[in-house]
Amino acid sequence: MNDQRLLTLANLSMVVFLLLFCGSLGTAWLGEQSLSMGTTVFMHISLVITAALFKLAYVVRLIAQDRMGQPLV
Repeated sequence: MNDQRLLTLANLSMVVFLLLFCGSLGTAWLGEQSLSMGTTVFMHISLVITAALFKLAYVVRLIAQDRMGQPLV
């Protein structure tokens, strides 16, 4: 996989995981009254998972930027 494609994929992944995190956050904290306990627990677990995947995508983004000689931001 070339570096530009890797950077694009990492950026897209960060957006997707951020949106999933926000959806899980809203469901876990704002909608907990109308959901079952199992669903609420699943949403809290998904917060941890989506945050970890977001961080992994950011590391992949840094790797792609480093390979391309771009400043790491």
